Amino acid sequence: MTNALIETLGLTVEILDAENIRYAITGSVASSVHGEPCVSQDVDLILQASEEKAAAIARRLPARFYGEEDMLVDAARRLSLTNLVDNRTGLKVDLSFVPTDGYLDEVLGRCVESRIGSAGPVFRFATAEDVILMKLLWRKDTRSQKQWENALGVVRVQGARLDWKYLFEQARKLGLEEDLVALRDEGGV
Repeated sequence: MTNALIETLGLTVEILDAENIRYAITGSVASSVHGEPCVSQDVDLILQASEEKAAAIARRLPARFYGEEDMLVDAARRLSLTNLVDNRTGLKVDLSFVPTDGYLDEVLGRCVESRIGSAGPVFRFATAEDVILMKLLWRKDTRSQKQWENALGVVRVQGARLDWKYLFEQARKLGLEEDLVALRDEGGV
């Protein structure tokens, strides 16, 4: 992970922490932390924030960021995706506003703190299990090979350390059981 990506992520997380907003880093950055490294030009976060908190995020953004208040507020209202762009680094932070119930609420409740690198800052990440499930969810409609490879990278690195009982319980609820079996088998677990 590049220093620029860590810097952009750090500035974003400082704002979320200052506003007491629950978040978890997901996507390729999280799969790289839990699994095999992969390249990413953006950071994906899920978060729970009201329209008022979304407006507060926009007001706290340093001048180097592009993130319109109305876009953030609308995403919070619709529980959808918007992004922030760090004009200095050219990197993007995708913010997915999620509901306060259901599977993604569980992901936020289960997130773990981890460093990026041996001396990097500490951030909150989706667990390895939830990264796998989220990758399979995103892949469900698109059949994206990238999502599969990211999930497989986590399985290869974590293997038997994964909570397979949790994985299969959630996979059944999310309609991902067949994909999880195939992923486990291809990962050699």
